[in-house]
Amino acid sequence: MLLTIILAMLLSCSKSAQDDPNPNPPPVNPPPEPPPPANKTVKLPINGGKINIRDASKVDYKPGDTLLITESVKSITLYQVKGEENKPVVITAAPGVVIGGDANKSADFVLKYVKLKGLTIKGNSASIGVRVYFSTDVTLEDINVDSASVGVMIKNDAWATDSSTFYPHGVIRNIHLKNVHVKNTHTEGYYIGNTSMYKDNCINSPIVGLTVTDCSAENTGWDGFQVTNAQDCKINGLTVKNAALLKQPNQMSGIALQDATTGTFENLSVETCNGAGLTIFSCGEPVIKNVVIKDAGLASGASAIFIDNRSDFGFNLGAKKLWMENVEIKGGTLLGKYPVHIMNGSLRGALPAVPGTIKNLTYDKGLWLSRIFDAVPNNYVGGTEGGRKKK
Repeated sequence: MLLTIILAMLLSCSKSAQDDPNPNPPPVNPPPEPPPPANKTVKLPINGGKINIRDASKVDYKPGDTLLITESVKSITLYQVKGEENKPVVITAAPGVVIGGDANKSADFVLKYVKLKGLTIKGNSASIGVRVYFSTDVTLEDINVDSASVGVMIKNDAWATDSSTFYPHGVIRNIHLKNVHVKNTHTEGYYIGNTSMYKDNCINSPIVGLTVTDCSAENTGWDGFQVTNAQDCKINGLTVKNAALLKQPNQMSGIALQDATTGTFENLSVETCNGAGLTIFSCGEPVIKNVVIKDAGLASGASAIFIDNRSDFGFNLGAKKLWMENVEIKGGTLLGKYPVHIMNGSLRGALPAVPGTIKNLTYDKGLWLSRIFDAVPNNYVGGTEGGRKKK
């Protein structure tokens, strides 16, 4: 009887193995995740001929989406638009759309990880063309501004009650301008960075990482392009024509690289400016290459290039050690002073200059007093030969 039971069990196991040749099959892979939803285009609502959205979280968009201006508007106010580092939100306009006509503003933004692209602004002498305020990680690309008080303004003003608006909590990072063109402004063509160190006893936010590529300003009442309190700049391709038309004192530069500014500045062109074609107050070791200045320093006593020492706003940027080469100064006026005027003053907590170099400087000797006037002799290499006689 026992033998019969054992034979039955063996026969059962043999059949089970034949029925299931692979008793331990490999696990089945789960189905792949569905692809993420495609980026979408969201049409911005227009009310009364304006776009006025002060809290963009109420708009149905996600990082990577495009916000579209579908028709011409008097102004756009768009605050708190936030993308992500690798998924910027794009704000753009349909073909033929023009922004402008409001008495006080044209395009006003508060942004983070956003690209403004393909916008046309036509305003008036009392309205800022494009203002980017309390923002960071922003690109302006293919922007045209015609008629404004200031063409493009990018800065913060510290609010003592909000630590995110001032240093060290508030820093404006990674600002990129590409193919931005400004003309017919009452004051500055570009106003980038805050010109004062403090507001309400708080340190105004610096810009860290500014790039400017193939941009221009034309017919500006004050400075054509003014940048202050901006570290690690990379400016390559900047053209200014007809600057300082109003002859406003201390606002008469074609291009002004002002206090607490560092970086490289290449392929700069200024044509027709009542004041200095290029003003340099920067800190650290600014590198300036390939500069062409034509008919600058037209106002009495002005020079084609003016250099002075200024404060670094407490950011430990170091005293200025200027490296400049390939500078061509064309034309001028008998009313002007020097192709290069180095002041080496002590205004506004200036840091002392460090000897630097100026190479390959050409100018019309019949129009200027001497090659370089240096208030502290031998501070820069270059000599002082040539020039018209003083009267």
